Formats: sequence, structure tokens, C-alpha cells
Amino acid sequence: MNKKIGFVSSLAMSGAVAIFLICLVVALFAQNIFTENLSYGVCAVLSWAWVASACVHSCYAKSERSAAAKIGVALGVIYSTIISIVYFTQITTVLHKSVDEKILQAFSFTSAGSWLFNLDLLGYGLLALSTFFVGLTLHAENKADKALKILLMLHGAFFVCMFVPVLPLPATNQGNGGTIALIGWCLFFLPICILSCLHYKNLKETEKN
Repeated sequence: MNKKIGFVSSLAMSGAVAIFLICLVVALFAQNIFTENLSYGVCAVLSWAWVASACVHSCYAKSERSAAAKIGVALGVIYSTIISIVYFTQITTVLHKSVDEKILQAFSFTSAGSWLFNLDLLGYGLLALSTFFVGLTLHAENKADKALKILLMLHGAFFVCMFVPVLPLPATNQGNGGTIALIGWCLFFLPICILSCLHYKNLKETEKN
């Protein structure tokens, strides 16, 4: 059962990141409300799938690495909670403009430096830390697993994004710089998702401690 949950959650992550990437490419050429809100939805799904995957990784962690596994899960849960609030707000309150305009500006993810924009960066910073600790627990038996372990730990460097709100930012996004940066992130994270699928597909249940 653990193996199946790990594989399905990794498959869901792969699909979510792939759809998000497509939405970002579309955003480079035209503003599209459907793909914009679709990207919010799939990123919420990504966060839930990551928590499931992190939990499965913790089931196979060796006893001396159990603390790192628990930290990875805990950080993943916090990340998912923040991200769920941010994106659910986008596809409900912001989409339907059900609050005052001034409040809407604070809630709108499209306004760089807004409250929920900053929360989003905090969430992904915590995801980065979560992947780092999960990477510490991974027991690599083959080249694919070794690559997964390295990518998970390297992804930990993205934790610096949570400090971006400390820097002075313009009131609104300018140009496609942010979109291009997110495309780069997708191209980095998608291999993690695919390698996770392979990891769970080839994993033997007897390897569980």
C-alpha cells in the first residue's frame, strides 16, 4: 500500500507540474483567465501530493534518519497549508471579487509584494526545506535514486525565495521575469517528480524498516 500511494502521489505531482508549466508558457504570450486559475488549482494539488509523497518516504527512512523524515513531513504540511489558502483564495474570493477592492489587492496573487504573494513565497521556501530533509532520508540503490536524492537536496537551495519579500518590490509585476523564473523552477522540479515515480515503481516493499 505504501508503495502504491507513493507512486500515485508522484504521478499526481508530475501531472500537476506539467500542467503548470503549460499554463506558464501560455502566460508568456497572452493573459488567459482559465489557464491562470487552472495553474492555481494544480499547484494546490501539487502541495497535497507532495505531503503524501513525503509521508511515504518517511515510512522507508532508516531509524537514524527518522528525525529528518519527520521534519520533511512537518515542513511539507506547513507548505501545503499555506499554498492551499493562497490558491483557494485566488479561485474563489479573488476570481469572484467578493470583497472590497482594497482588500482584493492584498489577496491578489498577481500583485507582487501583496500579502498572499509573500505567503506564496514563504510556502515554496518551506517546500524547498522539506525536499532537502526528505532527500537526506532517501536510501539510493541505483543511479536514478542517486539522481533523485541529489535533486531533492539541491532543491533545498530554493528556500531563499522566502526571503524575497524582505526586499523592496514594485507594486505590480513587470514583464515576464517572474513567469520565466517559474518555468525554470518547473524544469528543475519535474525531473524530481518523474524520478520519484520510478523510485516507487521499482521499490520493494521489503525495504521498509
